[in-house]
Amino acid sequence: MEQSCDIDEEYGVGRRNEAKGVVARDEQEEVDRIEDLPDSILIHILSLLPTRDAVRTLVIPSFRRLWTSVYNLDFDWCLYHDCSNNSSLRYYQESSLLRLAELVRHVLALHQGPRIRGFRLHFEFSIYHPLDELMFLEPEKQDVMIRTGGYAGEVNRWIEFAVNKNAEILDLDFMACGFLNATKYELPGFVLQSSFLTELKLVSCKVNSSTKIVMRALKVLYLKEIALNDVPIKNFIDGSPVLESLTVLDCYGLRELNCASQKLRILTVAPRFAIEPRVKVACPNIKSLSISGWLELLELENLPSLRDASVDCHDCFRHIPFEYCEVQKILEKLHQVKVLTMHHPPILVLTVWELTNLPCPSNSWERLILRTMLTKWHLPGIANVLRSSPGLEMLDIHIIPGEAPSITAQEAWLHLYKIREGNYWDLQDRSFGCLTDCLRIVKISGDITKDHAIQLVQFLLRRALVLQKLVISAGLNDCSISVEEWKDYSDKLLSFPRGSPQAAVLFSDE
Repeated sequence: MEQSCDIDEEYGVGRRNEAKGVVARDEQEEVDRIEDLPDSILIHILSLLPTRDAVRTLVIPSFRRLWTSVYNLDFDWCLYHDCSNNSSLRYYQESSLLRLAELVRHVLALHQGPRIRGFRLHFEFSIYHPLDELMFLEPEKQDVMIRTGGYAGEVNRWIEFAVNKNAEILDLDFMACGFLNATKYELPGFVLQSSFLTELKLVSCKVNSSTKIVMRALKVLYLKEIALNDVPIKNFIDGSPVLESLTVLDCYGLRELNCASQKLRILTVAPRFAIEPRVKVACPNIKSLSISGWLELLELENLPSLRDASVDCHDCFRHIPFEYCEVQKILEKLHQVKVLTMHHPPILVLTVWELTNLPCPSNSWERLILRTMLTKWHLPGIANVLRSSPGLEMLDIHIIPGEAPSITAQEAWLHLYKIREGNYWDLQDRSFGCLTDCLRIVKISGDITKDHAIQLVQFLLRRALVLQKLVISAGLNDCSISVEEWKDYSDKLLSFPRGSPQAAVLFSDE
């Protein structure tokens, strides 16, 4: 009862009568349609909110205390401070963590739902936090926390609450916007033995090597900053027989991803550091692969079922072309996929190849998705990959704002190469097989009004002989282009000559 009074006071229930009075006066003028909705709909609405905001709705008469029955619990430390303000004092971060902990305690004590669907907990776990927290607690509460396992023990009880409520989705991030800590939170073994979990996300925690992993319903597993030298990734795979999607990012000690399961279809992997051992990836049944980070550590083997792939890498470039042989090996292993997504750092690698007359490996890609800045330094890379993709039918380019690659890239090698100013595409006299025979659909979105983008559109319209449509998308939230500017821009594109008589230029706000 005491807990109920505390939380009511914190979230303003003491002013409920006043709020009701306001509603009563307004009811003469307008109808509260929310009040007519069934409780199941209102609970669904509240379950879509961060739990802090859901609790605050108890001051709204229409919602009453329905927040105690929500089926998604979302506790995020970042809602209590400015993550972007690096100059903020540690004291305020500690204070925000105390407020988060108090909210979790009250919500779990008052929750009345028979089960929950999702449980999300994001905060920086550190051995320094409990010392500060104990300073603010009353003596009897200090004794309770110390006797029950301290700070980690309380977090264990929060997670146990979710598991006992048969949570299907568990999202546990013990770094959030904070820093990596040498002493990590140790995940209780019962989490990895839940028969109800279908999705599990773990960030920056420790898994005990003696824990037996049995998650027979798990379909989605996300691991980041997890030590896998004590608990091999094979234990997770073998203990999750229906696993369909696996993400492994920046994990320590990862050496092999070998899975012959017929269920596993989606794999995302990013090696942690260049000093880590090489990682062999052999998953014969996966359909989709996303790789990033230190690509030179990856060895792709036995991927006969792969249909789409995404490639990214660290933006650490030097000017020696043979240092990119690992990227070449990766692209050679992906030559058979139908859809390839390439981000802006690998495109700069292709620029080096183009400027030194090294071709991109030949491939059978049918759709190419480029997510990149569009500067003079990226244009040779785009030309290189187009020239090496003779069967390309669809080209999708999303232009990221930016005028130059990173400072590191500029200092390391960009100044060693000469790229002529002006329209780069006017200088392209070599053939592009895909433009002559295959390319039918082009989509360009993002920062579309810059000169390099307009010149690329002009080139594609002129050289793509079987093009059916070119779609230009500014995006729903782009308010940087006025109506007059948009009209001038569209008129200019529509005036460009077209090599294909069937080519249509379409404009979209998607």
